[in-house]
Amino acid sequence: MKVDGDTARVVQERAASVLTGLVQEDRNEARIWRARVQNLSFSAVLASFAISAFFIGKVTSASLCLFRLVTLLVDCSLVAMLASIYFLRVRPDLVELRKAQKYREKLLVRSVTDQLEDFDPFKNTKGMERGLGDADLDWICGLSLFAISVKTIVVTAMITAFLSLTQTH
Repeated sequence: MKVDGDTARVVQERAASVLTGLVQEDRNEARIWRARVQNLSFSAVLASFAISAFFIGKVTSASLCLFRLVTLLVDCSLVAMLASIYFLRVRPDLVELRKAQKYREKLLVRSVTDQLEDFDPFKNTKGMERGLGDADLDWICGLSLFAISVKTIVVTAMITAFLSLTQTH
C-alpha cells in the first residue's frame, strides 16, 4: 500500500489495535462455532437415544416393522443432518476462519516491527497455509455419527429379541 508520510504514521499507530481487535474477534467466532458443533453433536446423539427409548416402550409385535422404519428414518435423518451441517457447511468456514486468524496474527507481529508495506487485514486467504486445526471437532462429530449408526443397527436388529423378552414377563 503506497501512502504518504502522515498517512503511514497514522496507519502504523492504529494497525496494532485494529489487528488485535480482529484477532480477538476471529478467536471468539471460532470458539462460538466450536461450541455450536459440540452441542449439535451431543444433542443429536441424545435425541437419537431418547426417541428410540420412547418408541421401544410403545412397540408391539404388530408395530415391529413400523418401529424399525421409524428408527431408521429418524436416525438416518439425524446422521445426514449432522454430517451435512458439519462437514459441508461449518468445517470449510472454520478452516477459512483459522487461515484468516493466522494471517492477521502474522500481520500483527509485522505491524509491531514496522513492516506494514502491504497492510491488508481483510486479504483473501484462499490458497494460504491452514492455521490451527480443529481435528478434535472431526473426532467429536465422527464419534457422534458412529454412536448413532451403531445404536440404529443394534436397535433395529435386536428389537425382536427385546420384544420377546418384554412379552414373556
